[in-house]
Amino acid sequence: MTERTLARNTTYYTAALTVQKILSFVYFWFISSRLFPDQLGQYVFALSFASLFSILIDLGLSPVLTREAAKKDEDSNNLLANILGIKIPLAIITLLVIWLVITLSSKPESVKMLVYLASFVTLLDSFSLTFWMVFRAKHNLKFESIATIFVQSIIFVLGLTALFLSGSIFNLILALLAASIFNFLFGLSLLKIKLKFSLKPRYHLETIIKLLKIMPAFALAGIFVKIYNVSDSVLLSFLASDQAVGLYSVPYKVILAFQQIIPVAFAAVIFPAFSYYYVHSKEKLEESFTKAYRYLLIISIPLSAGLVFLAEPIIVTIWPNYQPVINTFTIMSLALPFIFLAFPTGYMLNACDRQRNTTFVRGVGVVLSVAFNLILIPWLGYFGAGITFLITNVALLFLDFWFVKKIIKINWAVFVKIFGQVLLATLAMVVIILSLSKNLNIFLVAPIGAISYFACLYLLGGFKFAEFKFIKS
Repeated sequence: MTERTLARNTTYYTAALTVQKILSFVYFWFISSRLFPDQLGQYVFALSFASLFSILIDLGLSPVLTREAAKKDEDSNNLLANILGIKIPLAIITLLVIWLVITLSSKPESVKMLVYLASFVTLLDSFSLTFWMVFRAKHNLKFESIATIFVQSIIFVLGLTALFLSGSIFNLILALLAASIFNFLFGLSLLKIKLKFSLKPRYHLETIIKLLKIMPAFALAGIFVKIYNVSDSVLLSFLASDQAVGLYSVPYKVILAFQQIIPVAFAAVIFPAFSYYYVHSKEKLEESFTKAYRYLLIISIPLSAGLVFLAEPIIVTIWPNYQPVINTFTIMSLALPFIFLAFPTGYMLNACDRQRNTTFVRGVGVVLSVAFNLILIPWLGYFGAGITFLITNVALLFLDFWFVKKIIKINWAVFVKIFGQVLLATLAMVVIILSLSKNLNIFLVAPIGAISYFACLYLLGGFKFAEFKFIKS
């Protein structure tokens, strides 16, 4: 892939994801502010429950398709056809499993209907992902980027229309289903029209055996990620209530938004750098890791502190119906630095051929998450889920570090120095925002706090304006 193609793909996809994330967060704010917590909880539960089973449809086949098709482009249609041959029966089995489990549960009929509908969203999205993986293998992200914006726009327009006209959460999932149908048909059409692919499922024994040999590692990692991402909402619904799910989803969505915007952007840059330096220069590898950690420390600690000390005005101003969740919002905000800093450690392991370590750590994270949720949710409800969220992310970071220090030498002196500078600047910021928050609106206090933080950090020598140019590059 040429540098120009890489730049074009990065531009397309980054722009699309930025628009998608903004629309997604605004959409969530609209529906969460218009729905009662129990209604929002039913909506989130239905999607989480169906999504929990989605890995059974794919079993890691989509990333396998990208990797293998990129190696041998002329075999991409054969790979896709055989993967469709595997996924179609898996999709039917998964639908039956979802329907059977939810039907046998004690959930109300209205919630069961939401899950039935959400299962079709899950199925279509799984096949759409496989279609787009073909284009990724061909280094073409233009069409997927267009689809990403259109899909979120459809959800936004149809969802808000349904919300204001009917207020029915059933219609909100219908909006998701409409967007999923568009995404599925758009990807399907492009495969037929642009690539001239045959989409008839195949069962070529040699290809099937090859896929089955590769997919277990990808499937295991996918299962861990999926369980970790949605198990808290599912367990909250069964062990507490749908209202608890709705309340918990507000702080979770806020933390997720920051996670997807900031460290994900860093990851796009540091992963290829780590991969290159692992082969060519261990010194540069250590230097890049230290820089990544330094910048993420500079961003994550004041962000976490700001959310902790402004939790009450944030919830009262933006989500007035969700004030019981303030303490949970606070405890989950404390996890932000650990979430941010786990990105360079995780990508370091993957870049240095330590995928097994990454899978092991994420597997431990899943076990901890499920175990602590089973213990704490019956006792503390959604606050227990918030405590579990913090504990799990702390554990993930320290386990990552255990394996990373076997690859590179950690420059603890640099970390301690920047941590001290960041901590002092953060304390100054906290004093300022606490003194201002009593008299000023949260939307004025937040930027003033950010400016005061960077001013203090600059005076302490922890950050130089010239570094903005470096980060931009």
